[in-house]
Amino acid sequence: MWYPGHIEKAKKQIGKQLKIVDTVIELLDARIPYTSRAYEYEYLFQNKPVIFILNKEDLADPQITRKWLNYFRKKGQLVLVTNLKKVNAKDFLMRRVFPLVKSKFAEKRIMIVGIPNVGKSTFINRLRGKRSLTVGNIPGVTRGVQWITAGENLMVLDTPGIIYTRLHSPTIITKLLAVGALPAEKMDTIEAAKNVFNLLIERYSHAPLEDRLKKSFEDPIDFLEKFTERRGLLKSHGELDVEKGAFIFLREVADGKFGRFSYETPEEVEILLKNKEKKQNDSKGV
Repeated sequence: MWYPGHIEKAKKQIGKQLKIVDTVIELLDARIPYTSRAYEYEYLFQNKPVIFILNKEDLADPQITRKWLNYFRKKGQLVLVTNLKKVNAKDFLMRRVFPLVKSKFAEKRIMIVGIPNVGKSTFINRLRGKRSLTVGNIPGVTRGVQWITAGENLMVLDTPGIIYTRLHSPTIITKLLAVGALPAEKMDTIEAAKNVFNLLIERYSHAPLEDRLKKSFEDPIDFLEKFTERRGLLKSHGELDVEKGAFIFLREVADGKFGRFSYETPEEVEILLKNKEKKQNDSKGV
């Protein structure tokens, strides 16, 4: 399974920098707030306040997003929801995040972490802007790690994208594919598209797919063939290029072209966590 070599290095970098930040901001995809935590890294942040930002809320099912907000707030978790592409990055941080950060330094320092394609790079680039000052070599910071001044007395540390070290769960893989957090070109694209198709059917029926395709279909392959035909994607000898069609289908789903979807609910996650806890207790003989 796809697992870039830089992930372990990123994990070590994050661990080293935590001692010189006040707060960690976890950018989460609003469509998969639990899965996009890359929760095997959770232990890294145990001694730091963490603020969740549910990004891409414009692509998520609004009713389910409201459930997630209530769920996190009931647990005492600081959480914000937004579409970072449509907000002023500095204004958002100064107005929404700055008041939540308590600092032991001369300025407030926050670290931003997130899985690939969660919107972190776009946010950081907007934060830099043309007039932002980028500085480096703050005492205690690994050489080459750069801080960005986000406003008066607020500094932001960017980090490499993180993701699971072991992608062994087909469900997690499919959810990550559905939001564009995994590169489909590094796996069986048609199989990946079939799995995302089935995820959509399971949660939202055939309607969103038929509405965009403008045709009915029998099964995933029939859908992909008709989708490919509608896009006019042909190989050199005139045969349908279903693999390319599958790739474009995955990209359009991730970009929200088929509608606003969410792929997990708090209720489902609670069941998952309880089952996980039960297995752990059983293995310990509790």
